[in-house]
Amino acid sequence: MTQERSYREQELYIIADEVLFHLWDPNCVSIDDAYREEYLPYLPHIFDLLMSSDDGQELHDYLLFVEENQFGIAKGDNLALERASRLVNVLLEYKEKILLP
Repeated sequence: MTQERSYREQELYIIADEVLFHLWDPNCVSIDDAYREEYLPYLPHIFDLLMSSDDGQELHDYLLFVEENQFGIAKGDNLALERASRLVNVLLEYKEKILLP
């Protein structure tokens, strides 16, 4: 689990948290800030996968795994596939902008 981060890594970590809640949001809870911590348990591993990946494939697979095994989304669900792809693309773009200026 990630514990110590540089300033830029911390910035990316915070963005990843925001993106998980507002963009990924498979449980559709982002309309209520009372559920702000809904995806926090997944954030450290998602961040580690993001940091160790160039293409995001492992991260994509993990997001689908979470949706299928934690949230009961059917395997192969088109919306889950789109959510995972969209999230990975956004996170990789942020990673490139923040860590590789």
